[in-house]
Amino acid sequence: MKQHLIALYENLRLASRPHHWSVLWRDRQETRPSTFSDDEHLAAAISWLCRAQDVVAGGVSAGYFFKRGWMPPYPETTGYIIPTLLAVDQTDRAIALGEWEIEVQLPSGGVRGGIGLNDYPIVFNTGQVILGWTALYRATAEERFLTAAVRAADWLLDIQDPDGKWTRHTYLDAPRAYHTRVAWPLLEVHAATGEKSYRAAAERFLQWLEIQRLPAGGFAHMALEPGQVPITHTIAYTLRGLLECGLALGPPSQNELIDLVSSDVRQLVTAQQAQLQAPPAKLPAALDENWHGRARHSCLPGNAQLAILLLKLHALAPAQTADFAHAAQTLIEQVKAGQFLTNENTSLFGGVPASAPIGGAYVPYALPNWGAKFLADALLLKRTLPA
Repeated sequence: MKQHLIALYENLRLASRPHHWSVLWRDRQETRPSTFSDDEHLAAAISWLCRAQDVVAGGVSAGYFFKRGWMPPYPETTGYIIPTLLAVDQTDRAIALGEWEIEVQLPSGGVRGGIGLNDYPIVFNTGQVILGWTALYRATAEERFLTAAVRAADWLLDIQDPDGKWTRHTYLDAPRAYHTRVAWPLLEVHAATGEKSYRAAAERFLQWLEIQRLPAGGFAHMALEPGQVPITHTIAYTLRGLLECGLALGPPSQNELIDLVSSDVRQLVTAQQAQLQAPPAKLPAALDENWHGRARHSCLPGNAQLAILLLKLHALAPAQTADFAHAAQTLIEQVKAGQFLTNENTSLFGGVPASAPIGGAYVPYALPNWGAKFLADALLLKRTLPA
């Protein structure tokens, strides 16, 4: 009975807000390319992220959810929003987020899981906040940020399985290929401290991941839940983390991992060539083991993440990856087409829906903070392309 009442309330809230109506109507129309500049989209995304910070007492709101309004802070994504704010000279805001993450860090050193301030730690979330703390340490040289990162890294080492994966303090106690984004932060702590145990732990995870390699590329355990088809959000998490691990490890691992990630991305681009075009084309949200689409909706944060990955690979080998740059730009255009730049409601303006259409299966009717974050990152990286 309680769940039915909650569902009734949420659906009434979705339909009762006038500023929602235009969004629902927009999704019934054919998607058109944005007429706004990259700079306008970037400014709007950063403005929305700042608003998401201001609506909560600490951290960054998980986002604006049509059925619930502004959500409580999300420690995980607050952590990796920090480098984005630093990149656009919002240093005071970034420092405030890093301080808040220290305040709410669990006594064990782990980072709280889920939205809000829960009492349980989660491995992945811990890695993402380490990325924020290490970015702040590099920017400010303040030891408190490195100390927090070291405490978190030590907790990750304490609970790592002997074969390198993590299964304790993970969702459904299952391993994840996208824990490459946990190995990467450990390598950042190694770089800051020189402590070899962090590098060794990252390398153990990569050895476990090697065994998970699939025949057509990609890895087992890339999905959010066991048995699901992975979505572009977690595929990009996995491959971006692997690339960053390679860059941090240096030769010979560096070249091996860059080649591996490039191979997977090449297969994805080839298989999805028809969908890697300007709107109304859209990349499917879920891709199977052969890189074929398995969804009718698109995951806009995943599109932005893949654009970042494509641009990073292009920068490493420009002559061989012109198609990567093109694919990245079309993915950015798809995300820009979904971002709200004509709706004057302050909860919506600058936000990026999780799904296109907004009622798609991935976090439906929501503007999660990671959508705006990854679009901002992609637009900043796009600036490095030749004019």
